[in-house]
Amino acid sequence: MSVLGVIPARHASTRLPGKPLALLAGKPLVQHVWERASRARSIDRLVVATDTEAIREAVEAFGGVAMLTPVDCPSGTDRAAVVAREFPDAEIILNIQGDEPLLDPAVLDEAVDALRAAPWAAVATAVTPIHRREDFESPHVVKAVVGEEGRALYFSRSPVPSRARTQPGWGEPWGLKHLGLYVFRREALLGFASRAPALLEETEKLEQLRFLSAGEGIVVIETSHDAIGVDTPEDLAEAERLLRGGG
Repeated sequence: MSVLGVIPARHASTRLPGKPLALLAGKPLVQHVWERASRARSIDRLVVATDTEAIREAVEAFGGVAMLTPVDCPSGTDRAAVVAREFPDAEIILNIQGDEPLLDPAVLDEAVDALRAAPWAAVATAVTPIHRREDFESPHVVKAVVGEEGRALYFSRSPVPSRARTQPGWGEPWGLKHLGLYVFRREALLGFASRAPALLEETEKLEQLRFLSAGEGIVVIETSHDAIGVDTPEDLAEAERLLRGGG
């Protein structure tokens, strides 16, 4: 199966405008993501999907491949679908978050392997344990509920599964944090882009619920590697500290 990796890189960002081009340890943020994703053994082709000529030029300047996609794509998944249509031989497509400069290439490979091993699944994604109560209760941390065979049951911004009726001695982890990585079978990705948002998706503001609402299975892998997203200047400074060996 041919595997296509897509890194959506949108110029607009409320808290960090031009985020993909923000310098991190002397390189644009998107270059760090590209270099990490390039180490994944499972990816045959890697493309940055952007809406801005400046990002395309920056990617090509460091030797990457970029495609201009419509400015009005409603999500990174829709942007990935635009690129996938240009590569009809790609049977598996990864949507790799463009703001995670410390992503672990091994997690990409594990997710691809998990999708290949689960014929019932249309999508694969990843989670990591939640070790802090404040993260479990935060609406900014998406929680996943996972059943047998790694089958995703639900995703929510609310603290699920609820601890309201559990014994007070229940320890860590508090739950599972959903990481923003998706691996799609081709038909699932193109089907997503052709359907209207589902009610649950609009309620939770979580696009992966469009798949579950349609009865499509999502297989989940668990990793100890917690991806760090860059959304603010403070996040950028923390990523710089980590890249330079500060922790």
